[in-house]
Amino acid sequence: MTTLFPPTPSRSPSFPSSSDTSSAGSSSKWSVVRNAVKVASVVKEQDKLRGPDSLSVSTPQSSASAALARSFVLFAGFLFRRPSKLFKPNRVDTWAGLRSLAISSDQTLSPSFIRNLLRRKSGIIALTLTLLPPMMVNTTLGFLLFTSHSLFSLGLARLTFFQRKQDVEDEVNNPTEKLLVDQANAQGDEVGAQTKLEEGNEHQITLETLFRGPSVIPYHPTLLSALAGAGAGIVQGAAFTPVENVVRFLHQSTSSLTLLFGRLTGLPLPNVPPAFDASQPATPLQAIRNLFSSDAWRKNPSWWTGWRWAIARDALSYSCFFAAFDMTRRVSLRMKALFGGNIEKDWDNFLVIDFPSDSDRKDSTLSSRSMAATHNVNAETKPSVPTIARVAQATTIVTGGIMASLLAEFVGRPFRACQRIMQLDTQARSAAQVEARMASGMSTNGNVTRPVVTLRELASRRPNPIIQTFVTKGFRPFLYPDNPPSPTTTKPIDNALMRDGRMKRMVKRVGWRLAAVGPWGFGFLVWAWVGGEV
Repeated sequence: MTTLFPPTPSRSPSFPSSSDTSSAGSSSKWSVVRNAVKVASVVKEQDKLRGPDSLSVSTPQSSASAALARSFVLFAGFLFRRPSKLFKPNRVDTWAGLRSLAISSDQTLSPSFIRNLLRRKSGIIALTLTLLPPMMVNTTLGFLLFTSHSLFSLGLARLTFFQRKQDVEDEVNNPTEKLLVDQANAQGDEVGAQTKLEEGNEHQITLETLFRGPSVIPYHPTLLSALAGAGAGIVQGAAFTPVENVVRFLHQSTSSLTLLFGRLTGLPLPNVPPAFDASQPATPLQAIRNLFSSDAWRKNPSWWTGWRWAIARDALSYSCFFAAFDMTRRVSLRMKALFGGNIEKDWDNFLVIDFPSDSDRKDSTLSSRSMAATHNVNAETKPSVPTIARVAQATTIVTGGIMASLLAEFVGRPFRACQRIMQLDTQARSAAQVEARMASGMSTNGNVTRPVVTLRELASRRPNPIIQTFVTKGFRPFLYPDNPPSPTTTKPIDNALMRDGRMKRMVKRVGWRLAAVGPWGFGFLVWAWVGGEV
């Protein structure tokens, strides 16, 4: 008996292996991130051409993971929009609390100490309490710095010296351009009107432009960045002077704070000697009471002690920082073009990039809707920037940002040294005045009379402390200012530090500096590798 249908061969079900599943899962995750970056860039270009009402609407087929990836991409784009924020030199040492805690337990600040701290009870709380306050202060000062930099940049960009020269005669004598202008005026081109409105808003000082910074490239961008950085440094120096004095005041309670965190984490702490004298607060609560006492908040000039040196230091430091970072951005664009990027400009000077002229921008402004549609088609068919070009650009920015930060710190060292020399001299003169009052201010009947030697007279008798330091010690105290002695430093730590060579100590300092910049720099490289705009 014959069968009408042939028997189907039996097939054993096959299941993918765990290695195939994991590799497929990891590749799918990276593909989701790459697709999200591409979608975000396409939406951004379409928003520029068609206006804010032409935003694409997500389809029901888009998954929750893709939506989460797009949200992460938008957040990363906002964070990396101005990479100079990631490499700004900090004014408050982030590792000061952990360093004091390590020294108080006869150890040095190292990765092993941090691992040992995290293994202990309440170690995460102590780590958070020591790192969070300086990070909040640095974040606030950074917000003030970059907002002031944007304000000064927008203000300076309005000056004639920083505006790009326009060839008015060529614009008037060009019949094609005049025809396009007449057609745009007659037809009421909405795209041109919207673009002109956006270009006009770029020169206005608004909350958006302050956060984003100027997008129109001036005629002398490096000089403008340097001047704006100097102005922003003056603002931050004036705001940071009382903060620095408050931090110095709170350092008087270093021993009590160290004991508090040591007891919280269970570290073996020795008996810490008093930091300064008997008037030092025994507990952090006592230090806060002294800070908010009636005598502390009167009109005392000590809150603004050293403001001239702080303003001069920040003005020169951030002027060099922003100028160096502006040059870094230009070199990074050249590196992008070297590895196949879309910068088709001349290579006469790597510090100056010729951007599209005003006539080119006006031609694109006067384009019709059909021209905009054609531009969209060309943009879609245009080859994307290679990954190696984006990574080379981001690597150049990270390297230049670290170098700009080191340059800013090195330039500010002489001013910081002069400020510390003047503070020590003021303390010494005050102590000398007290001794002179005690020696010659007592009359025969035991009543205290008017002091014979005043602070101004002592200052006139003694030479200038800065000149005296330069004559006796040379340039070294100004280029390598010594840190003030820590009251919690013990002899084992001193011996351990002296055993380390000079090169090893320098490598440790560079390592801790890179530890603060490393996560941001690595994230910036990953952002460029997945296709983000840098």
